Amino acid sequence: MNVKRYVARTAREALSQVRADLGADAVVLANRPVPGGVEILAMAEAALPGQPAAPTPVARAATTKAHGATPDGGPMSTVDFQSYVRERQQRRSQAAPAADGADDGAPSARPDARAHGGIDARTRGIEARVDDGADIRVDRDIDARARRDGGLDDSHSRAGADGTAELMAELRAMRGFIAEQIGSVSWFEGVRRRPAQARLLRWLLRTGFSASLSRTLVGRLPADIGDAQAERWLHEALQQELPCAAPAQTIFDDGGVFALLGPTGVGKTTTAAKIAAQFALRHGAQSVGLITADVYRVGAQDQLRTFGRLLGVPVHVAHDVTGLTDFLQLFMNRKLVLIDTAGVGQRDERVRELLAALSSTQVRRVLVIDAAMQAEAIDEVATAYQAGRAAGVVLSKVDEAVQLGGALDCLIRRRLELQGVADGQRVPEDWHRPDVGALVERALACAGDVRPTPFSFDDAELAMLMAARPVHAASALAEARSV
Repeated sequence: MNVKRYVARTAREALSQVRADLGADAVVLANRPVPGGVEILAMAEAALPGQPAAPTPVARAATTKAHGATPDGGPMSTVDFQSYVRERQQRRSQAAPAADGADDGAPSARPDARAHGGIDARTRGIEARVDDGADIRVDRDIDARARRDGGLDDSHSRAGADGTAELMAELRAMRGFIAEQIGSVSWFEGVRRRPAQARLLRWLLRTGFSASLSRTLVGRLPADIGDAQAERWLHEALQQELPCAAPAQTIFDDGGVFALLGPTGVGKTTTAAKIAAQFALRHGAQSVGLITADVYRVGAQDQLRTFGRLLGVPVHVAHDVTGLTDFLQLFMNRKLVLIDTAGVGQRDERVRELLAALSSTQVRRVLVIDAAMQAEAIDEVATAYQAGRAAGVVLSKVDEAVQLGGALDCLIRRRLELQGVADGQRVPEDWHRPDVGALVERALACAGDVRPTPFSFDDAELAMLMAARPVHAASALAEARSV
């Protein structure tokens, strides 16, 4: 038996090697995936028994069945048995058509001719399935009998079955990927035909807005609008979509008990001091109470106590939930009570414990978001701290942010109401009420700088970016408002 092994990167390349080495009538015995590509076992058709000068496979099989050996007296080889099984399968498949044609007197094909026709059809069938992108199926009956005669080992059969399933999964994934890419490219090509849309899309992405929200806003741009009107339209669209409390009345103006939450370093302590200072200026220091629950960070209590002494407001430390409850009872006559919590990273398991400790209906949670954080990190913080259930959001460190698009994008998509903005360390001068127009203007201002940066991209890169996570423009706003 002269079985040869061919390994290539794809099945098509492996079959090309088989044709070049053994000819177009080569017989493919098995295939399986291997590291780096595909392995095919094949042999030349001339090496098969059943040629005119040798006994047919049927005769050898009959002799083997009776005596357990070939007519030559030796044991029956694996290739002989495989040929016999192939011939038998071809005879069974042609039995029904032969029976229908018997009445017409059509002569039946000779066993040898059917055997050669089946081998040739099997090879061409495999090639056709490879050309269509489908998987190569191995004849399990032949493979199993060949293993019992010492031919192919059992690992080839198992690998072939597993490889078939993996190949089909990869083909389905590839089909979905190609469909997504075609859809994204088609959408982007449509945008490129309208210069105003392409300009606004590049503008939004450069200022830090997400691809999904940018695609949605650009898709809503009226068709008959010019470049100058498009910029004004974008400002107005963002102002309408950004949820902000009225500048004249925020949740802090009415008083209550508020807990400031957020990761370490977002500015919760300084923000609490700013809010308390502005409230004390309007209603007096006796109307404000400060509680710190930060027992982890070194110096956190001293920092808030320093602010309290400057404002004339007492500061108490709550070491546990019981202590917090006691201090809330102590401050029940205060109009505004602010709780400075410990900074816990959004991936820390203690976030759940902190939220559970502040689950009282008396305490309203306010999430402090660092505007200078990465856009994906801001979105992750909003998810971990359950921003949708909070009374509002405060943007801190706006002065340190290179781009405000990521923070505003999170507020728009999650429908989080902005209650205040902090942009410095001064107390209380650097605390501002929310101004939608000023925030949008500041977020889009950096796009006016046309100088290239290491983060700039051209149209080809823009197309790849928009194809990374395609979102249908018609459903993006509905998704944003439902989060």
